[in-house]
Amino acid sequence: MMTIIQSGLRLPINPALETLLLHEIQQSQRSNPTANAIILNFRDPYYSPESGGFHPVEFRLFKLDCNWYYDYITDFAYMGVIYPELEKEFDVCWPQGYLYHVSFGDVDERIGAEYFTLWQQNFIEYYNMGCYTVSTTWQQD
Repeated sequence: MMTIIQSGLRLPINPALETLLLHEIQQSQRSNPTANAIILNFRDPYYSPESGGFHPVEFRLFKLDCNWYYDYITDFAYMGVIYPELEKEFDVCWPQGYLYHVSFGDVDERIGAEYFTLWQQNFIEYYNMGCYTVSTTWQQD
């Protein structure tokens, strides 16, 4: 059974999040057995500054000794009034051990874990509702 391991941060990972990520890895048509990292992009094709929608989310996982590890998760949002641009709203980086939210700056693991739990529930629900198109990029470092 394949799993995804945390290193650095220790956050409460919803099993449904891990299941959907592993499903997307297995479904990737460009599967590369020699690749040691994958980027999964979840996009709402209708998301725009004018109409809103579901934020784009990017996950990067890397493989070491046949195990997958969390590298980062970044949730993007349009910010700015006159010329809105996609910017990081929420960012989690396991190897460097940090959580960041645009409204709070860097947050500690305890407070970050509470927000991350809520964020996961929402992301999983949006995924299950079919709000995202998913693309994958395999990497060889």
